[in-house]
Amino acid sequence: MSSAKQRAKLEKFHKKREEGFDLGSVPHAKLKSYSALHDPNMRHYFENPNVQRLLYNSGQIDSHGRVINLHKNKTKLHILEREFKEAEIAELRKLKEEEEMRHRVQRKRFQQLEEIQRQDMMARLKSDRTLSKQILGTIKASTKTTLSPLNSRRGSPNGSKATNFGNSTNDSMFFVTEGDGSLSR
Repeated sequence: MSSAKQRAKLEKFHKKREEGFDLGSVPHAKLKSYSALHDPNMRHYFENPNVQRLLYNSGQIDSHGRVINLHKNKTKLHILEREFKEAEIAELRKLKEEEEMRHRVQRKRFQQLEEIQRQDMMARLKSDRTLSKQILGTIKASTKTTLSPLNSRRGSPNGSKATNFGNSTNDSMFFVTEGDGSLSR
């Protein structure tokens, strides 16, 4: 016979044997719970330092080698886990507050810098304006104000009045038009 046939025959035999095993007359009895940590026959195995370190790291025994009852200490573990979560949340909140504070300080510094730049710009504009007023005053004082031949509204290109600054010769005449405030030569 081939090995496949022998294997099939053996499986059939075992199945028939299992069907003949009857537990109907025995009431459903529960076995006692088994804990290898409390088994005196396993003591030699659990005294191994490597196994002790593994059990200690997994939280099944304490530092003195005593077995920790997880069911009794479940509430303590729950409290510890909750405290760790609360500590983590408090740490995140603290980091967020520090970040917000950093952001506020940076924003305040930026606003101060912008204010200083604005004040500097205003001071430069004021000095430029006073300088231009002084230049115009000097020009007005040094030259005679005379009317140009283009004083009439028909002669002016944009129909505004023109003022002549300078000599009466045509090649060096400056005109300030009142319409657009530009200088023309």
